[in-house]
Amino acid sequence: MLREIAAIVKKDLKQAKRDPRFLAPSLIIPFVFILVYSIMWSSVGGGESFTCGLVVQDVSPQANDMAGIIENMVSTTNHTWFKIERYDLETASDLYQSTQLIGYILIPEGFGANISSGQKGMVVLFINNANDDVVKNYVHRIEAAVLLYNQGAISPEFDQSGARVALDETLFLPVTPSNIAYMGAAGILLSFMSCALASQAMLTATEFETGAIHDLLSSPASRFAIVIGRTIAAIPRSFLAMLITVPVITLSLDVYPTGNLLVLFVVLLLTVLALVPLGELIGMKVRNREQSLLASVLLTVVGFLAGGGLAPIGLAPYSIRIILLSIPTTHSIGLWTRVFFSETLLGLWLSGLYLLGTWLVLTIVVSRLMRREVERS
Repeated sequence: MLREIAAIVKKDLKQAKRDPRFLAPSLIIPFVFILVYSIMWSSVGGGESFTCGLVVQDVSPQANDMAGIIENMVSTTNHTWFKIERYDLETASDLYQSTQLIGYILIPEGFGANISSGQKGMVVLFINNANDDVVKNYVHRIEAAVLLYNQGAISPEFDQSGARVALDETLFLPVTPSNIAYMGAAGILLSFMSCALASQAMLTATEFETGAIHDLLSSPASRFAIVIGRTIAAIPRSFLAMLITVPVITLSLDVYPTGNLLVLFVVLLLTVLALVPLGELIGMKVRNREQSLLASVLLTVVGFLAGGGLAPIGLAPYSIRIILLSIPTTHSIGLWTRVFFSETLLGLWLSGLYLLGTWLVLTIVVSRLMRREVERS
């Protein structure tokens, strides 16, 4: 059986070398996604609204002036991401701890009295660092509000030793990657998935068009050995695309993996195992090279979007979330993005086993379909 698998791997790799066009989707799709996402985030803003709370405990005119500046600094932005809402301290603290507020600003009692007596008033800023790009914009705006109140502080080299107000900032959650950094990491995986799925679908469809598939299926090799061999051959094909996409994405976006490289490799390996038999199914059903390429690209894009490539699946209703969790790309994206930015291994086993189980089930299904193909011909 090992000889049969080795022969099939050698044959498929030679065929891929003769026709390298299978790389095209894996090189085009991720860069288009990154470009579109970058334009949307930097120019449009996505229409999201992230609320920051404002707690004013002091009733002095100085406190009211400070609160007015803070509210105006946020409300005059060109984007719709930012919104200030007033709360009492207990409500703001509860919403903050549950991450329903991106943060809150506290103007404590005695703020005006301190300024009137020549002492320094203090504005306290609590930030949930759960969305790094938005957090940076919020912090910059609050800092600008304090500088505006102080009047005369000049950025970036300013002397606030005699300023009337100071800002105390406290971060509640660890730093998370920026949205562009996340999209860069996801783009690498998207390229890999596109290559794994499209290359196998195109290979199988080409063999049906030329009739070579019937010679392969009529050979003494077992159907299971054929599927295993074709899956193994798809592994170097898929990694070949990363030789181009990884350097371009990491250098252009300054995004580098901080997690365990060995675990990232295992995630990629599990991804290709789960997707290659799926590409085989597409090629067997479509039996046309161009149509199989279109079908595999559409499936990759839909799987990427539905699997949390651009928005967390936790935002979806529970009934829809169950469906999304049945898609292998959902687990691949979850594993990849989690390990890419951290050293954690917590919560990885379930998704890893799911991808492995998907490969086994699809391998059995494809083997039986091959047997039926032989019987039909």
